[in-house]
Amino acid sequence: MWQRDALRRIVTGGTLDAAAIKEVLDLCKKEHGAPDISLTAAVLEAVHLPANPGNGATIALVSLGDVVGVNQLAPKQTLVFEQQGLTVVYGPNGAGKSGYGRVLKRACRARKAGEIMPDAFSLTIGDKATASFTISQDGAQQPVLPWEDNANPDPVLSAVSVFDRECGAVHLQDKTEVAFRPFGLDIPDDLAAVCTQIKVLLQAEEAQFKALRDPVFDKPTWRATTSVGRIMSGLKYNTKLDPLATLGVMTDAERARLQQLTEDLAKNPVEAAAEQHQFADGIARILRYLKKVEEYYSDDALNTLKTLADDARTKRSAATIAAENAFKDATFPGVGAEVWRELWESARHYSKHVERRFPAAEGEHCVLCHQPLDAEAGARLGGFEGFIRDDTEKQADAAENVYTKTLKEFRTRQPDIRLVADIRRRIAIQHADVAAGVLRFMATADLRRLQCLRDIEHNGVMTLSPMSVIPETELLALESDTRTYAGHLEAAADVEGRQILQAELDELEDRAAATALHEVATKEVERLAKLERIAKCLGQTATTTITKLGNELADDIITPRMRDRFQREIVRLAAEKVRVEVVRSGGQYGSPNYQIRLFANPKTKVHLVLSEGEQTCVALAAFLTELATATHKSALIFDDPVTSLDHRWRKKVAQRLVDEAKERQIIVFTHDLVFVNDLNDSARGQGIPAKLANLSRGPEGTGIVGDGLPWDHAGVKARLDRLEKDQRAAKALYDANDEDGYRSSAVRLYGFLRATWERALEEIVFAGVLIRHRDYIDTKHLKKVTALLETDTEAFRAAFKKCSDIIEAHDPSRVRNEEPPPPSEISDDIKALKDWADALRIRQNAVA
Repeated sequence: MWQRDALRRIVTGGTLDAAAIKEVLDLCKKEHGAPDISLTAAVLEAVHLPANPGNGATIALVSLGDVVGVNQLAPKQTLVFEQQGLTVVYGPNGAGKSGYGRVLKRACRARKAGEIMPDAFSLTIGDKATASFTISQDGAQQPVLPWEDNANPDPVLSAVSVFDRECGAVHLQDKTEVAFRPFGLDIPDDLAAVCTQIKVLLQAEEAQFKALRDPVFDKPTWRATTSVGRIMSGLKYNTKLDPLATLGVMTDAERARLQQLTEDLAKNPVEAAAEQHQFADGIARILRYLKKVEEYYSDDALNTLKTLADDARTKRSAATIAAENAFKDATFPGVGAEVWRELWESARHYSKHVERRFPAAEGEHCVLCHQPLDAEAGARLGGFEGFIRDDTEKQADAAENVYTKTLKEFRTRQPDIRLVADIRRRIAIQHADVAAGVLRFMATADLRRLQCLRDIEHNGVMTLSPMSVIPETELLALESDTRTYAGHLEAAADVEGRQILQAELDELEDRAAATALHEVATKEVERLAKLERIAKCLGQTATTTITKLGNELADDIITPRMRDRFQREIVRLAAEKVRVEVVRSGGQYGSPNYQIRLFANPKTKVHLVLSEGEQTCVALAAFLTELATATHKSALIFDDPVTSLDHRWRKKVAQRLVDEAKERQIIVFTHDLVFVNDLNDSARGQGIPAKLANLSRGPEGTGIVGDGLPWDHAGVKARLDRLEKDQRAAKALYDANDEDGYRSSAVRLYGFLRATWERALEEIVFAGVLIRHRDYIDTKHLKKVTALLETDTEAFRAAFKKCSDIIEAHDPSRVRNEEPPPPSEISDDIKALKDWADALRIRQNAVA
C-alpha cells in the first residue's frame, strides 16, 4: 500500500523530497502496525494519470488568468496564448515567469512538477494556489476551467506536456553515465530510489534501536532459573508482560520469607535451625497460654464466679436479718456486726484458755467486763451465743469464704500481653494477621475480665462481650512450618539441601525486583517490536521485482522505431555535431539502463564529453521522441528550454520548436532575448502565427502581463502602438490644463519616438540584415536595402532632428521656455514614422 502511495506521489509530483519520503516511511511503518500514525495512504488511481483526449484530438490553452496564491504574482492578470502556432512569453529574472511556469507544471503533465509557494509576505492568501484556464478542444473553446492546486493533475489539462531542464528524459545517473528515460519509464526508477531511501532510513533506525538495548541484558541481575528470569531472558516483540507484573506483587509473608532466607542463609545452618526450633517452641507456648486464658475467661468460668458472688451476698443478707432479730434489744449499736463477732470469738477463746464456761451464766463474772452477771445480763449473753451458733450465719460465712478465695485467684490470673509479646512480634514479621489475631484475643479476654469484675459487685445479669477466637489453626500451621523450615536449615548443612533453599531465595529475590524489571521489560518489548516492524518494512524495500517490471516496460516501449526517431530528432537539433545513440545496458535499483552513448567510442563517459548545450539538445530530442508516440497533438509548453550556455544550439532549437508549432500549439517561456528573436524570426520566416508577451514587476507584484516585448526589445510596430497609447494619455493631461504633466509626457514621448526612428533604421532600412548583438548577418535580405530613397533619408534626418531638439538631452537656456508641440502635432509625428515605415516596406517587398 505504501509503495502505491509513493507511486501516486511520483506520478503527480516527480521526485519525492525529504518530507514526502518521511511520510511514505510513516505509511510503511503504519502498514506493519506502528501506532499513533494518523496519515492515510492514497494509492495511485486513473485520475492521477495524464489524460488522453483521443486519437488526433487536440487540447490547446487559450488563456491563463486569475492566479492567486502563487509566489508574488500580481492579481487580475491574464496570459493569452496563440492557439494555432507559437506563443513566446519573455520575462527577465524576478519578473514572475517561474510562477506561471509552476502553475502550468502543476496543472498539466510534467515530470518534475515541484511545489508552489505562496507569497511569504502576504497575510490574505489561502492555503492552496488557484487559477482559471480557458482551453479549446479540437478548435472549440470550452467553458472556463477553474483549477486548484492539489495532489492530482487536472484530468483535461494533463494532456498538455511541459518541458524544462529538470523534466528532460536524459539526465545524469550517479554522475557516471547519461541515461535515457522516456516519461513513465522513470517511474520504476523513482520508486526504486524511494525504496532505497526508505531502506537507508530504516537501517539507520534499526542501528539506533539496536544501540538502545539496555545493558542489563548483557549482565543480567536476575537468575535464568527463576520465573522472572525465564521471562526476562526470553523477551520477544510480542511477549505479554502480565505474568511479570503478577510476579512482582508479593505478600507481606513472602517479603518476610525473603528477609528470613537472606538472614538465615548468611548464618551457620545449624545455628539458624536452632533459632527456628526456639521460635516454634515459643509459638507452642503462646498457644497453650491462650488456651488457658480462654478457659479462665470462658462463659462458664465467669458465670461461676458471678454465681459465687451472688450466693455470698444472698446468704449474708439472710444472716443480717437473723442478727437484726437477735440483737434488736442491744444497748449499743453494732452488736452482731463483724467487729463485735471478732470480739465475741476472742472472749470465747479466752474462756476456753482459763477453763471457764462461755458465755458466763447468772452470778458469774463476765470475761469481757469482769462484772458479776444478773439474770437479765446472763440471758442476754445466752442470746448472743445462740445467734453465733445459728446455721444462717455459718452459711453466710462459708459462702463468703469460698467467694473471697475464688475472687482472689481470679484477680491473680489477669491476661498479660507481655507474656506473649516477644513471640507475637516475631510472628508479626511474617504473619501479621496471626499476630493481630493473638492480640485481638487477649484484648477481648481482658475486656470480659473487666466486665465480670464490674457485674459481680451487684445482683443482676452479667453482660459480657463475645470472646475472640484463638487463631489456633494458623498457630499450629506456623509452628509446623517453622519446624519444617528448621529441618530444611539442618539439611542445608550439606550442598543439596542448601541448593533447595537458595533456589527459593533466588525466586523471591527476583520477584522482589520484578516491578523495577517490568519497566525495563516494557521498554525492551517496545524496542523489539519496533525492530520487528523495521525488519518487515525492510523486507518490502527490495527492488528486484521493480527492476524486473522496469526492464519489461522499457523493452516494450523503447523499440527500434523509437530509437530511430530519437536519432532523427538529434540530427534536426544538432545536425552531425552530436552523434549519439540509445543503447540497452542492463538495470539496477528498479529500472533498466538505456544509456546515451557515443557512436565513435561507446566506452567514453558521455557526460564528460557532451557540453551543457549538447545535453539540452539530447534531452529535447528525447522529449520530442516521447511525444511522437502519443495519439494526440495537444499543446507543448517549454519553460526556459535553453540558456546562455546553449548559444551554439539556440537557433536549431528555435527552428525545431517552430517546426513543431505547425503540428500543435507551442508555448515558450524564456528570459533569453536572443532566443526570442530566433523564435520570432523563424516563425515569421515559416509563416507560423506567433504571439509575443512579456512579464514585468510592478507595485502590485510580479507577473504583470504586457503584449509584445518590453520597450527596449520591442519592434517598430509594437513601439508605434505604445506611442499612440501614450499620446492619448498626454492629450488627457493637455485637455485638463495640466501644463507640467503634459510637458513631461510630451518630452518623454519624443524621446521614445527618436528611439523608435533608430530601431526603424536597424529593423526596416537594413531589413534585419544587421541586428545589434546578434551573432550572424542575414544576407538574404541584403537587396531590400536598395529600396531606400534619398527622400527617405531626408525625412529620417528631419524627424530625428525634431525629436532631438525637444527631448531633454541638453540643459536648455534660461531665457528659452518654448511650449511643447500640441497633441495633434505629436500624433502627426507618430503617423509620419508609421507612414514612412509602411512605404519603405512596400518598396522592399517589391524588390524581394
